[in-house]
Amino acid sequence: MTSTPTATVVVDDSGVRIGTVDERGEVQDFAGVHIGSVREGDVAVDFAGVRLGRVVRG
Repeated sequence: MTSTPTATVVVDDSGVRIGTVDERGEVQDFAGVHIGSVREGDVAVDFAGVRLGRVVRG
């Protein structure tokens, strides 16, 4: 049996996946464009500090 890696994703308030989080806490959309970062409490924000959603570790 092999294990598959789990992804850390960002979901909006509706639960729709909007991106991923790398090991540095940077949020990227699915095209790989850096769109924000993760703040304390697993909240993803854009560059202006506006909340994008929450981090879900799978």
